[in-house]
Amino acid sequence: MSGEKKPEIVEFMYFSECGGCGANTFKHQEYCDKKLNEGYTLVNITQLGGLDDRRDSYEGTLIYHWKLKKNVLKELSKELNKIGNK
Repeated sequence: MSGEKKPEIVEFMYFSECGGCGANTFKHQEYCDKKLNEGYTLVNITQLGGLDDRRDSYEGTLIYHWKLKKNVLKELSKELNKIGNK
């Protein structure tokens, strides 16, 4: 498996009404699709923010809680065991 995978991830991401996420480098759908393709499942999402009193828009921070799916964890564990036994 390429890249380091953590069993559990909590990420704070800024969002805007335009769909920007993080440093506006990709949109929420693309971000979530990427995590799902990496083998994660979304456990919880929490929003911080509300209406902007100057622009009548919705923006703030989303807290994403991701966990690796069990089958991905098993595969990762097998690979780590192979490396440890060398």
